[in-house]
Amino acid sequence: MTKPKLIGSIAVPGDKSISHRVLILAGCCKGISHIEGLSPAQDCESTANCLQQLGIAIKTQETNGTKNKQSACVSIESPGIKNLAAPQETLFAGNSGTTIRLLAGLMAGQPFTSRFDGDESIRKRPMARVLDHLEQMGTEINYLDSEGLAPFTISGGNLQGQEFTLKVASAQVQTALLLAGLQASGRTTVHLPGIARDHTTRLFKYIGIPFRNGNGETYHAVSVESLDEPIEPFQYKVPADISSAAFFMVAAACLPGSNLVLTNVGINAGRTLVIDVLKRMGANITLLNERIMANEPIADIRVIGSDQLIGTNITHDEIASGVDEIPVLALAGALCKGSFSVKGASELRLKESDRLQLIANNLKAAGADITELDDGFIIAGKKNIPGKSFWHTHLDHRLAMSGLIANLLFDNPVEIEETNSTAISYPSFAQDLKSLLG
Repeated sequence: MTKPKLIGSIAVPGDKSISHRVLILAGCCKGISHIEGLSPAQDCESTANCLQQLGIAIKTQETNGTKNKQSACVSIESPGIKNLAAPQETLFAGNSGTTIRLLAGLMAGQPFTSRFDGDESIRKRPMARVLDHLEQMGTEINYLDSEGLAPFTISGGNLQGQEFTLKVASAQVQTALLLAGLQASGRTTVHLPGIARDHTTRLFKYIGIPFRNGNGETYHAVSVESLDEPIEPFQYKVPADISSAAFFMVAAACLPGSNLVLTNVGINAGRTLVIDVLKRMGANITLLNERIMANEPIADIRVIGSDQLIGTNITHDEIASGVDEIPVLALAGALCKGSFSVKGASELRLKESDRLQLIANNLKAAGADITELDDGFIIAGKKNIPGKSFWHTHLDHRLAMSGLIANLLFDNPVEIEETNSTAISYPSFAQDLKSLLG
């Protein structure tokens, strides 16, 4: 069977993780900020919809007479962090854990009550890791159904700065606490046990929000104090999302004859697991035109297809730099020469689905030799995977996109449960993938 190739160049949508943060921080500024290249993901739309309930106006500006979400400039007009309006309705996060956790930090400092909720998957995802810390700062949390889960209310204001040492290197929890700290008396310090994406502090520096870090450029400890002056509005261009690019990178690396360039991709040190792992597996990957854009490192990434990658081990210390990329990296592992293992990834059981279980079940059904662990899996790689099986997604966008990549890599296509969920992070994924197949 002759497998396809990925040929050409593509600009994947704006970084979802950065888009959430830049939306929220623009909403904290007083005046009108202009953002180019925001992610068109449904998750980011959830953040924008919540911000609009706080009296923040968000408008997509027309380009050449059309509103192209992927390239359009968005204006965000806000009264400033000290003049936000009390929401009249529930702040509904949809499927977005980033939305509900980061906005919880913002609302903790506001002198009114906000009600939070989300879809069925959000109601299963742990919130106590954020809300317990916010309670220590003085905010009042009321769980409306199950302890530690959405829906809940936050009655904020009168926060006191605290020092937190997190057990897990979570950029979401860190950002939520820093947003609260910008509205608290005294100093708030957040210590991380290891490296994580530092988009928030890079944005702080770019916008001019004062902060201190304790360990140089790694930002393992970050401190903020209450904002004395209004934050000035800003202009920003969002780099392409490495988590979205990862699917194309894995596919191209595993398909001989592929020659793919992904442009303007963010290569933040806390996000490069997919690059590091594929290089260890022998993939032909080159970073071109490395540069800094809006205080974020970016590059064009060239991937040349290989005959067969070699196995590797992904350890606990690495997981924070690419936990969302584990499902698609498992496809490379299934087809590698040797053994491929992931450990320390129990966080994947608490995502939109139990991703560890779905990865193991889907790959096993397709003919891979995989053993599920409590915190990961071990795969004995094969040259060929038969496929021709059912691919469960449980409405998880990462699993749906991985299924579409599996159809390129396996001997026979799989029957994917659904692909509509790809809109959660990458609405045009299927079309963009098809465009590279020549």
